[in-house]
Amino acid sequence: MEKTHYEVLGVPSDASAKCIRTAYHQLLLRAHPDKSRGIPAPLLAADAGSTIAELQAAYAVLADDLQRHAYDDELKTAFKKQGFNITGAGLDFHTLAEFTETHVPNTDEYQWTRDCPRCTSLGSILLTESDLERGTADGTGGYQIVAPCLACSLWITVLYEEATEE
Repeated sequence: MEKTHYEVLGVPSDASAKCIRTAYHQLLLRAHPDKSRGIPAPLLAADAGSTIAELQAAYAVLADDLQRHAYDDELKTAFKKQGFNITGAGLDFHTLAEFTETHVPNTDEYQWTRDCPRCTSLGSILLTESDLERGTADGTGGYQIVAPCLACSLWITVLYEEATEE
């Protein structure tokens, strides 16, 4: 994946407009051949990966609130397709209610499956009763477990609560 506009300007995704403007101006000066005299070589080397055109493109998007909001939405969608949640701990959260519960033939066991949100492979995320028994308390009265897709490299966090017997 290519560098994000935030990476090009070296600012965090929650950077203020002033921070973005300051970073842009500093990097533009470093990238400009006539203006970069007197800047220590290590500082120039750190920013050598971005061209003036990349700096200008990044600033044009991030300096405009509407364009920045749309760009942030695009980033979130792109990262989700790769299995990343940039607003969390790195894994997407799903609930057990999103899974299909089925009885395992010739046993007293049940299993839960769901399609992978990334590769869309059918039933490729599988949980068994023994998996759920090994879940970790989530601090809110429920449990969580990390589960892999059996068809691709995606891992998700599944949130669930202990079943109450009626």
